Amino acid sequence: MLGRYVVEIVMVVLCGMGLHSTEVAQTGGSEIFVQFNQLTYAGDLLWVTIIALIQLSVLTYYVHNFGQRTITLLAYVLVGLCSALWVAGFFATAFFCTPPKRIWLADTPGHCGDRKMLHTGVNASETILSFFVVILPIPLAWDMPLSKVKKTSLACIQALGLGIVAIIAIRMKLEFDLDPKDPTHGSAKKSILSCIVPLLGIIAACLPTLEPAIQRIFRISALPSPAHTSIYDPTFARYWKTTVLSGRGMEEPEMPLVTLAQPFVAKMGYLAPGKIHVTSHWEIHSARGSARFDRSPVRQA
Repeated sequence: MLGRYVVEIVMVVLCGMGLHSTEVAQTGGSEIFVQFNQLTYAGDLLWVTIIALIQLSVLTYYVHNFGQRTITLLAYVLVGLCSALWVAGFFATAFFCTPPKRIWLADTPGHCGDRKMLHTGVNASETILSFFVVILPIPLAWDMPLSKVKKTSLACIQALGLGIVAIIAIRMKLEFDLDPKDPTHGSAKKSILSCIVPLLGIIAACLPTLEPAIQRIFRISALPSPAHTSIYDPTFARYWKTTVLSGRGMEEPEMPLVTLAQPFVAKMGYLAPGKIHVTSHWEIHSARGSARFDRSPVRQA
């Protein structure tokens, strides 16, 4: 993204992007348009790469934070599609003209494809895939017992994602209406949108890492809603001990529920139960050599 912004700044400072082509030609001559086309070529390659990396970042978050098999499988399918679009869009843009030098030097022997068809196909595919990346966890994630912080992060990702999809669609429309006789002036609006999309995408992809900051700023508890908490949830013991018993935060997480099966000999005892359910850390304090404690089945087990 840094390289993409450098390209945009150079196009404005050295190539007069934003001015009409007649003004640019009067000031710098025809060589300016050669440099402008070279920078546009590099910017298009960086654009395809940036969008693909942001999509893969969000999908990686889905894979590592949602354990449901359906979301994981769909995420991997979208990873494959985004990667395929990345490779196809990159090489289609790189070798749009044969040789590529013909892109900025029109008098070079060779041939070129349909520029509008290329940009429309790539941008339309990016828009569709970005939309599916955004809505992927909506049907399943909201019914999961997630914390308020994670649901807030997910909602922000979806809101920014939908905004990015809308901006990509608007950018595609501007690129389709670009006047080839006045590229420096028509590219200014497209360039502004090209700078906004990667920035919003990186913010959306980084939102899940800001959980401590979100908790502090909005004073949101990291614990899931009690209505969705099961007694078999590992966070239930932490919730009970923190809110009911001590009324203060835990310094270390509680262990999940564990079922311990006793040996066969212990099961033969007349008082030994078949299983032991461990719900939390526990200790037994007694006087040394207590006869009652020595005869306890718990001590024997």
